[in-house]
Amino acid sequence: MEARDLTRSFGGVLAVNSVSFSVGEGELRGLIGPNGAGKSTLFHLISGHFYPDKGSLSFYGGHIEHKSPAARAKMGISITFQAVHLFSGMTVLENVMVGAHTWTKHEWIEASFRLPRCRREERSIREKAMWALEMVGLDGYKDYLAETLPLGRQRALQIARALCGMPKLLLLDEPASGLRGDERRELLSLLEKLHENALTMILIEHDVDFVTQVAERITVLDQGQVIAEGTPDEIRNDPLVISAYLGTAISHEVI
Repeated sequence: MEARDLTRSFGGVLAVNSVSFSVGEGELRGLIGPNGAGKSTLFHLISGHFYPDKGSLSFYGGHIEHKSPAARAKMGISITFQAVHLFSGMTVLENVMVGAHTWTKHEWIEASFRLPRCRREERSIREKAMWALEMVGLDGYKDYLAETLPLGRQRALQIARALCGMPKLLLLDEPASGLRGDERRELLSLLEKLHENALTMILIEHDVDFVTQVAERITVLDQGQVIAEGTPDEIRNDPLVISAYLGTAISHEVI
């Protein structure tokens, strides 16, 4: 994925100002910055929930800056949000199966009468959902109601649902927010596992320590502009990052 001079304003506020960066296939890229830096706006420009005022966004060689979120999802861009959105009253497995329906081809009439193509696709979706649950370590919870899971496992469930759509790029919006102790360590291990499986990811996080433990490279925004980009060690010690993001040296403590 490559962004070139992406710009988006709201009224008189320039939220994203000529942002350019690229993410290689299989890379886990961190995206950090202080509150109001433009991270969420940039994220929504990538997912298609916002369109840029100017600039371009390419994905596997094709321009996508004016495509809808649904079109981008079909192209392989999936997103998980900080606020957990689950289907209450449905099991963990059923919640994940929803993530694969983007790829189904049967019509509603086929579903109504359970015609052969519908049944084949439902079997395939179930297999994909079980694979996704195994990837995130929730296969043992497949029959639980989704809303009964603790927050850490609900976040993992969101990731499983995104994986069920077989994404080429996974956008993660502050997945560690609100997690503590073992839940944070489990999430870190999950992201490392997905990275080992060559899934391309962009991770937005306020927690610098968390991002520096898992990301290969980190892009830093401040006031809508890229102020630094580099390896975790380079970002930890960058004077502009220290000044803009924290005001003090970035902690090297391991979670």
